[in-house]
Amino acid sequence: MKKKLLILLVLVLTLTSCGLDVSPQVEVKNDINLTIDGENLDGFEGEWTITREKKDKDGKVTIIITIEKKEIN
Repeated sequence: MKKKLLILLVLVLTLTSCGLDVSPQVEVKNDINLTIDGENLDGFEGEWTITREKKDKDGKVTIIITIEKKEIN
């Protein structure tokens, strides 16, 4: 009887411990330092759209990154 109670207790504790949610603290910063030909581009503030395109050709992978500034009306 004690063995069955112990097994039941371990089973209940195992199932309840898996049900608890753990939420990590995550912080995201959107700071981008843009450098072209070794020179840092400062003062370009605004909203930007960054897109990525991946191309596979002849076994080589090419990634094209496009950065466009959004016009504010």
